[in-house]
Amino acid sequence: MHSIRQIEIVKTLARRRHFGLAAKDLGVSQPALTRSLKQLEAHLGVSLFDRQGVTPTLFGEIVLRHGERAAAEFHELMREITLAKGLEVGELRIAAGPYPADISATKAIGLLTARHPMLAIELRVANWTRIVDDVREGRIDLGFADISEAERDPDLRTEAVRDSRGIFFCAADHPLAQKKGVALEDLLEYPWVGPSYPGRIRAAIPNIDKPFGSFDPDSDRFHLRILVETFAAAKEIVLAGRGLGAAIKGQIEQELREKRLVTLPFDAPWLSLNYGFITKRGRTLAPAALAFMETVRTIERDIAA
Repeated sequence: MHSIRQIEIVKTLARRRHFGLAAKDLGVSQPALTRSLKQLEAHLGVSLFDRQGVTPTLFGEIVLRHGERAAAEFHELMREITLAKGLEVGELRIAAGPYPADISATKAIGLLTARHPMLAIELRVANWTRIVDDVREGRIDLGFADISEAERDPDLRTEAVRDSRGIFFCAADHPLAQKKGVALEDLLEYPWVGPSYPGRIRAAIPNIDKPFGSFDPDSDRFHLRILVETFAAAKEIVLAGRGLGAAIKGQIEQELREKRLVTLPFDAPWLSLNYGFITKRGRTLAPAALAFMETVRTIERDIAA
């Protein structure tokens, strides 16, 4: 195999089934792509694609099967080299759940890059289930999300960072805002707004047809009626309508002071944030990842204090 680039050409052609579209995806001219493919075929002594329909031949399928592994090993090699370079020129890919992102992850990145401005950092805010999959498959260096299910996975390592009781909140003009006592039955009558809840919560929620949300019959997971990717979006939706949100008090402190939001007098032991770091077992963490984790720990300790 001449280069990883030629593996990418074979993979893209197999996916797009069109020389022009594959060239566009790869950012090269169509003649350049064709020349590169012909060079590879001449080197191997076989044809990799049927030109009619641009479908992989038997030999093309073999290259695709082994090439995928070779590309993954090359990317892992480059990652190890980046690790060796250390903090000053490293890079870090993080995926954080909506709550930990809002509470400490974004601030930690700001502090980290202030000390190390050459660090390249990619932060994605995502559903906790997607984060667990991304860590397991090596698509990210570090997950920062709910660990309830990840801590039972033998392929993953977890470190708890926060285990806090949450509270329900609503807009100051909401019908429930002035009630002295609120029961679960009251909460079920309004749409719940927020990111996806972890699977452990379903044991505390009745599986009934009410505005609060619904259960997926296939996965038996609970889905809020209004599902959003970020806590900031959930807060704005609650402020503008009749939805109910969940948070720790510090996340809505300003809106409480301004009397735009109120907390609801309902004790829900099952409404808790249980998040932490998720990494792939056996994978060496980059200096940038370790520095991010320590910065998060400091922020979380300050919040707790």
